[in-house]
Amino acid sequence: MLARVPTPALLVVLLVCVPLLVAAARDLYDVLGVSRHASERDIKSAYRKKARHIHPDKHPDRADEFMELTEAYQTLSDPELRSIYDRYGVDAAKKHQAKKDSGHQDPLDLFRQFFGGGGGQETTAKGPTKIYQASMPLADVYIGRSFTIEHERTVVCPACFGSGAHSSEHIHTCSHCQGRGVQIMRQQIMPGFVTNVQMQCPHCQGAGRTIAKLCGRCRGQRVLNDKTEIEVEVEAGAREGVEYVIEEMGDQSPDTDPGDVVVQVTSDTGPGDLRRLGHNLYTTETLSLREALLGFDRLFQHYDGHEVRLRRADVTQPGFVMRVEDEGMPIPVDEREMAGGRTHGDLFVEFLVVLPKLDAQNRAQLGDVLASPVTHTEL
Repeated sequence: MLARVPTPALLVVLLVCVPLLVAAARDLYDVLGVSRHASERDIKSAYRKKARHIHPDKHPDRADEFMELTEAYQTLSDPELRSIYDRYGVDAAKKHQAKKDSGHQDPLDLFRQFFGGGGGQETTAKGPTKIYQASMPLADVYIGRSFTIEHERTVVCPACFGSGAHSSEHIHTCSHCQGRGVQIMRQQIMPGFVTNVQMQCPHCQGAGRTIAKLCGRCRGQRVLNDKTEIEVEVEAGAREGVEYVIEEMGDQSPDTDPGDVVVQVTSDTGPGDLRRLGHNLYTTETLSLREALLGFDRLFQHYDGHEVRLRRADVTQPGFVMRVEDEGMPIPVDEREMAGGRTHGDLFVEFLVVLPKLDAQNRAQLGDVLASPVTHTEL
């Protein structure tokens, strides 16, 4: 029996249907760009970031992609649907969802829950910001270096995805408040006067649900304590008190977005260090009487090892300040335009004169030298 050759019409149908079948079979984790072990927080964050960029209002040509992204989030953000999807696939998850009273949520409604209906702003509460204060030697700020901070925080339990339950099957709607989290209680104010008072449900503590079996890892706390290292890279010449913001590295919670971590960096100076003011550096050098009168030529070693020549042939009065251009702090790239294109500040050197002790003979000799009037041309 000869094989039937596909007709042109059949080929067209195949060309249309095969891509659709491939698209339908796309893994939901891949749609969101997360791993199969991603936490509920990771799934939520991934949806938020992608949904902003492909919203149909700005990209009408990406409406199908937006719909696919939203359906993936709706499935994976629901612990029960996610468990069914992981075990039996997307069709089983869709059938289970269809049995629910309202079916799938409008993707645009879900988007508005995240970003608001008007301006596209987030409405999800954000956790507190944690601030660290760190100091480092001025020499390290001059050169620029990185350091690490041991950061303690809470993270959403990866075993229960923040539900606090052993599995989704152990989460039940509170039968006392019917999932509302509150109860209406009749309360007698005085004889003959009774009023209705809305109070938090004491059986579920306002959660609207009860857990028959707690998560074995977090014991129902929904979060775990965690330690991690945060690396802070301080650029050369960073301004005093600069703040480095590490977004969403604060405490995690199933109910809020993670807060930020802010690291404030200041310079620490010790004896013999230069002093800093803005992009300029200041120091003090001592001269002998001979150097103050006859001039000097000396080398000053900077923080990065290069040498700066300090030279003067004239008389140097005590308190005289020498300005050495471009030997101050490096100016960060984003501040150079404000500094007129300069890459470094200046170095200011103040000179002090140390007078020697004189014996009788030296005093006599010095008296002869200073017998004639000296004209001061420099203050």
